[in-house]
Amino acid sequence: TTISKPVRSALEAGLFTSEATFFDYGCGHGGDVQRILDQGFSASGWDPYYQPDTSRISADIVNLGYIINVIENPTERREALLQAWALTQKVLIVAAQVLIEDRIRGTVIYGDGVITRRNTFQKNYEQE
Repeated sequence: TTISKPVRSALEAGLFTSEATFFDYGCGHGGDVQRILDQGFSASGWDPYYQPDTSRISADIVNLGYIINVIENPTERREALLQAWALTQKVLIVAAQVLIEDRIRGTVIYGDGVITRRNTFQKNYEQE
């Protein structure tokens, strides 16, 4: 119901100007896209699952928020980062889940990440 933390941080940092364009690479249902449009900015997004037929276009600000941590294959992760970077004209926002120890969640180690109790893949990163 609110703008994601990475995009909100970009707004608060003044990265969005009146003529700035925004593209959400891996936008899911498009929540951030709609909220940025509602604030009067030019915005669009693409998602391989929810919006696969939408064009991937260059923009001043490209968001790759919480995407690289849900891609199982390291090569595919790298490719997503490179593709998002290729679309970026000024600022690339990259955000990922940060590794937080939680022994109660009951996760299963898989490759270089885990399978969550919701049966989804997560690759967690350390802040460094």
